[in-house]
Amino acid sequence: MARNQQKVNLKQTGRLAIAFLFLAIVVLAGCQGQSILDAVFPREDEAFRISKLTSIPEEAAAIEQIPTPIITPEYFDVAIWLPQQFDPEGSSEAAALINHRFQEFSENNPKVNLRVRVKPAAGPGSILETLTNASAVAQDALPSLILISRSDLVQAASKNLLIPIESLSGVTDENDWFDISRELSIYQGSLYCVPFAINALGLVYKNIAFNNDQPTWEEMIRQSEKLFFTSGDPEALTSVALYQSAGGVITSKSGQPDLETNALTSVLSAYAAAARNNRISSSVQDYQTDDQVWDAFLSSKKSSALTWTNHALAEPKTFGLAMLPTLGNEPFTLAGGWMWCMTEPHEQDRIYAVTLAEFLVEPDFLASWAPISGYLPVRPSTISGFAGKELQNTISKILLSAHLRPDKFQISEIGAEIKIAISEVLRQQNSPEVSALNAIKRLEAMNLQ
Repeated sequence: MARNQQKVNLKQTGRLAIAFLFLAIVVLAGCQGQSILDAVFPREDEAFRISKLTSIPEEAAAIEQIPTPIITPEYFDVAIWLPQQFDPEGSSEAAALINHRFQEFSENNPKVNLRVRVKPAAGPGSILETLTNASAVAQDALPSLILISRSDLVQAASKNLLIPIESLSGVTDENDWFDISRELSIYQGSLYCVPFAINALGLVYKNIAFNNDQPTWEEMIRQSEKLFFTSGDPEALTSVALYQSAGGVITSKSGQPDLETNALTSVLSAYAAAARNNRISSSVQDYQTDDQVWDAFLSSKKSSALTWTNHALAEPKTFGLAMLPTLGNEPFTLAGGWMWCMTEPHEQDRIYAVTLAEFLVEPDFLASWAPISGYLPVRPSTISGFAGKELQNTISKILLSAHLRPDKFQISEIGAEIKIAISEVLRQQNSPEVSALNAIKRLEAMNLQ
């Protein structure tokens, strides 16, 4: 029993010592703050911080610094979206040339898989619509390269759907480009695309012999039995081109839509003179699209049409082509076009997309393709492929006088007012001067709203 009692006393003594030690720690903590407790029992977040700052042994540090090897893909996918009129599987000679060009690129770049898809140029399932939808839900479904119009370029770039290429390609820095070609590919100061084909407003005629390729308005009216243009176009683009040729501006210094009295009066007076001579029929007000104008032109005998040059270029032996008659002192026309634009989401594939775009606009290829495409060339060196010096000179003059067609939002309001003014003049409801003043007043009232 004595031995057991001794053990009990020892245990009690030990317990008292532990209790005394714990009490001492508590007292010290009360006197000196939390520092001692923290040193003995660090908080969880502090323990994590300390462990993060602990130095790594040299052997471990050497292992951590070994760079991860970059794995180069065995093949690169480059997807191309084209509008239907440029279908490489089409039956035209121009389509065959594009198809052969794609094959050439594949042979020169065996590691690249080209995937070509044809889509509508506008409407449901169009390139722009599909691109917009895919960018929101399926980035991997995006193409590498697309061929789009200037109007689609503006919309796509404003939605951040395109990738600027100025840091990837210097092809447009070459001298062998028309100024309008470069303008078509630039949006808000950034180069987004590589120019491929151009279309411009001009004068297409048949069974008429003009003295030169810049006939005056009076000469055109005198020799033409009928004149066709898109009088009912909501944008009034042809009339806007004539208005600008007379020195008119479409935007004020404050950035609002603008019309000038003298320039608009000149356009309306030109239409009124043609109507008095029975060169413009009342039916012209029903023509809202270029296709309607072209159908009416084809059914006439000796006539002229203010329309897109691609109609004449598609059949140069059948139709004559001249510059748009100017109402001012300098030649003037409006142009649009088609450009190769970058949409490749993967950086490692972008170099091949840019290489393909440059390959598709090389001078030797365009010199063969442009003359049979129905479009105006983007490079001066390729004009030589068009048949006849006379046509080559006309094409060159049209392109040198071409300016970028305004975006739809720029002319939607002034186009509507010009359309009303044209209708008033052709119906002989008002004089050109009165109709011009009324259009300007309506536009000013709209700007104040």
